[in-house]
Amino acid sequence: MAQFDVIIIGGGIGGLVAGALLADAGLSILLLEQHGIVGGCASTFMRRGYNFDSGATLGFGFHKEGPMQWLAEQLDLQWPVINQPVAWEYNSEHICIPLTADRGQLIQTFPDSREFWEKQKSISGRLWNLTGALLDQYRKSRTEQFSSLAKVLFSQCITPDLVRHAGGSAAKWLERHTLQGDLNFRRFIDAQLLVSAQTTSKQSNALFAALALDLPRKSPCTLVGGMGSVARILSEAIQQRGGRVHLNEKVLHLIVQNKHIDKVVTKQGIYTCRQVLCNGSSAVLAPLLGKVVPGSWRKLNRSRWGAFILHLGIDENVFTGRSSHYLQLIRPGVSSLAEGGSLFLSASDPGDASRAPAGKSAVTVSTHTEVDQWWQALKVDRKSYEGMKKEYTDRIISTMAHYLGDCRGSINLCLAGTPVTYARYTGRHLGLVGGYAQTGLFAPRQERYGLKNITFVGDYRFPGQSITGVTVGAAMVADILLRRI
Repeated sequence: MAQFDVIIIGGGIGGLVAGALLADAGLSILLLEQHGIVGGCASTFMRRGYNFDSGATLGFGFHKEGPMQWLAEQLDLQWPVINQPVAWEYNSEHICIPLTADRGQLIQTFPDSREFWEKQKSISGRLWNLTGALLDQYRKSRTEQFSSLAKVLFSQCITPDLVRHAGGSAAKWLERHTLQGDLNFRRFIDAQLLVSAQTTSKQSNALFAALALDLPRKSPCTLVGGMGSVARILSEAIQQRGGRVHLNEKVLHLIVQNKHIDKVVTKQGIYTCRQVLCNGSSAVLAPLLGKVVPGSWRKLNRSRWGAFILHLGIDENVFTGRSSHYLQLIRPGVSSLAEGGSLFLSASDPGDASRAPAGKSAVTVSTHTEVDQWWQALKVDRKSYEGMKKEYTDRIISTMAHYLGDCRGSINLCLAGTPVTYARYTGRHLGLVGGYAQTGLFAPRQERYGLKNITFVGDYRFPGQSITGVTVGAAMVADILLRRI
């Protein structure tokens, strides 16, 4: 029976980052991933010559002193980044705005918002400094950590400006700048926050909104080979440091003794460990202990959204003349940004030959969707479920055609994914993705069922919704585990 210091359940970015850091510190690591590839919602998969991003498509935090650069320095890694001068292009009927670091076109379109953006830049700068300070505490003594963080908190965060915004919403922030009546600007802000904070300005905490709105300024990039390259590099880093990564090995249940997880059981074997790291939420842990996920879980964890996604093989010339291969498309005439009202389209970089055949592009198009309707349709019968997929597919392609011209004839491959798909391939409860709605300052508390040696990592641990946030949270978890062992 193999024994390890830490067993990691799930090979998403959080588990991979923590696993690589722990292995680098000399601990014996076993990472168990139920799927045939690592990365979870930030993986890539191949179909008919196209290398598709399964979910996450754009990288942030790879800038100097950013979280991903910090991780690369810790582990002596090189990320194969392709910088994107335009983060993405926002399209809402007659409005077209390329989002760049200088925000030139954005402010030209909404001139009354200049003061708002100056305040947002100031607040987010302080918060990025705090994020950097959190990473700087890695492997320091508790005394050093307390002293260092206290200095940063008092110098950067305990200011009248940040305190005022900490308890308010982004909508209240807009009101202070008399921008709430500009419906086009409000829609623009809501569309950005829904993608990055999983909620709109009415509910989004103002501080997290400041960070979410700052992403186009933080050296957006893609990676050669797709976002799955991050997961692949981290998986290799674990193994190069003596750790083990087992693919296609699903954890079936956990054996508990004296409030400690003693054994991790899979179909392939039984493993013992000192600590267990769960890449996910308590909804992942519950069935492994023979428990039912409580009906209150979604409300307590502020988890609402799933994703409907199209993976398209499409002719590259469809994007001729666009400022970016990353497009945010608002469906004309809709009141809701979910269910196809807002699309985020990501097309592979034309310079990356590993992503698509010559003259073609691998495209991922996503929209937020309520998960229950998909499970209900599947429960009725397969025909109802497939009918919904077709309806959503037609709706998405229709919106694309509105902005890109009639592109139906340019589509060579079309694969549709629903929350049911995500639940199957990533193990996400009900196919809920994107972490939690950032309506408050603190992450939802996860149920440990009285266990003493279980820790969570992933987009429910830290304000995630991107590999940047997940990486910061995973580094903090690795630091905690190194003190326990």
